Amino acid sequence: MGWLKRRLLVLQGAVGFVLLIACANVAGMLLARASSKRKEIAIRSALGGGRWDIVRQMLTESVLLAVCGGAAGVLLAYAGLWPLIAISPTWFPRLQSIAVDFRVLAFTAAVSILTGLVFGIAPALQSARSDANDSLKDAAGAAQQGPVAIASAVHW
Repeated sequence: MGWLKRRLLVLQGAVGFVLLIACANVAGMLLARASSKRKEIAIRSALGGGRWDIVRQMLTESVLLAVCGGAAGVLLAYAGLWPLIAISPTWFPRLQSIAVDFRVLAFTAAVSILTGLVFGIAPALQSARSDANDSLKDAAGAAQQGPVAIASAVHW
């Protein structure tokens, strides 16, 4: 059974790399989302929100996103477990003992929370570092350019 153990370890490593790639993609999307929320974060900062408050909000959002993803993964694993067991060969060791139990749920919860914290820290720190004054000036300038551009395009 040594050959089976090696193959399962390789498969586990491949799944780990796919998880890492997915987490990096989500971190990139969180960075893009944080830059699009500059105005909101600037307003929160101008109203008295500290850097720690902004970091905590962004980390809460990323952890919530990661936990929702973990929950969806557990549901997919639970739904796909019985069809996978049904098509597996009968000689596969301990086939009937494979289940989604408390250990799987605890591991998924731990990995989800850790992933949300690790991959959400960069967007959170970037958001907290942005200058509220510059962001609000940029937003005000964009708001002033809109009606002027429309009025100059209309010929009376």
